[in-house]
Amino acid sequence: MTHKLLILGFSLSIALGATAQGSLEKGINADSKGLNDLAVGHYREAVDTSAQARLRLGLLLQRMEHFNEAVRWLANADSSTTAMTHLAECYCELRDWDAAKKAAEKALELADSSEHALRSSAMATLGFVYCVDENYTNALAWAHKAEKEDPSSARSINVTGIIQFYKGNDNAAIQTFRKAIQTDQQNIDAYFNLGTMYCYRNHYDLAITALKKGLKVKRNSIKLIYCLGWAYLLKGEKDNAIECLETVIRYDSSYVNAYNRLGDIYFENAEFNQAIAQYRTASRIDPKQSEAHRLMGRTYAEMGEFGKAIRCYQHAVEINKKDAETYCRIAELYAKQKKTKQEQNNYKRAAKLGHKDAQRWCTSHGINY
Repeated sequence: MTHKLLILGFSLSIALGATAQGSLEKGINADSKGLNDLAVGHYREAVDTSAQARLRLGLLLQRMEHFNEAVRWLANADSSTTAMTHLAECYCELRDWDAAKKAAEKALELADSSEHALRSSAMATLGFVYCVDENYTNALAWAHKAEKEDPSSARSINVTGIIQFYKGNDNAAIQTFRKAIQTDQQNIDAYFNLGTMYCYRNHYDLAITALKKGLKVKRNSIKLIYCLGWAYLLKGEKDNAIECLETVIRYDSSYVNAYNRLGDIYFENAEFNQAIAQYRTASRIDPKQSEAHRLMGRTYAEMGEFGKAIRCYQHAVEINKKDAETYCRIAELYAKQKKTKQEQNNYKRAAKLGHKDAQRWCTSHGINY
């Protein structure tokens, strides 16, 4: 009887393996034809027993810009150079810099010297992480290594542009993002970065034009549609902005920034409860994101609910301890409540972080920081 059970179990394993292989092959076929939803379904049928299915599902979800779920499958794939490189890219999109750095370092450790594109992407990721940490020397060094490793890589050029932006070299950043588009006209990040750059410089029509060009390359790009919505919002075209942001949420209900921008529209319309609801959704989706808490604080302050506003602001600075502006907002609210000690403490925190207005306030009140 025991032998029969063993044979039965072995036969069942073979059958499950065959089923998984069949689903994997169907997924690959659908994937090659651009039938993303169908491919995702087939890959999911095989993920329990196939590391290859987990890898392919993660890569497809990354292309679909579903980065949270892509991370799940790439992290549980086959620990290859490919998996680690793309995992690092996804962590960058999610702004999880520590995880991005670890994955990129692992990718370089695993990479063969001939895997130029993968090595270049991992190097560019390290450049990005150092840039966010304001270590621009190391950031540029890794970006240049990445470009040297693979001169055709638009990703490394994009990272160089981002570093220029962080350093305050806006014109150089714009020229670099244009170079990235010339290098690879299919590179969505280059259009996104260029559109974002134009938004920061208040050139909204140029931003909209750049983003629409990107959407001709990838019609359903969530990040491009989001940025287009942001550009419309900044330009004052709220109906177009809402249409874009609601489209983003239909494509990806976990896209935090879309909820924040919808909240901003409600805030500007003085519909404060609706704004709070959007920001709360964003904070629930990503508890590590400080922006939603800061925006909730701003809204409660506008409503005159200073206690709630302070709690939201404090939560924001617990997440991002370098947010000098929010320390100033907390100080202002304590001033309205005539809580002098708390006001002083928060201005001192902001001043230590280099906030000029806070430093002037401390100096004018004889407070050392």
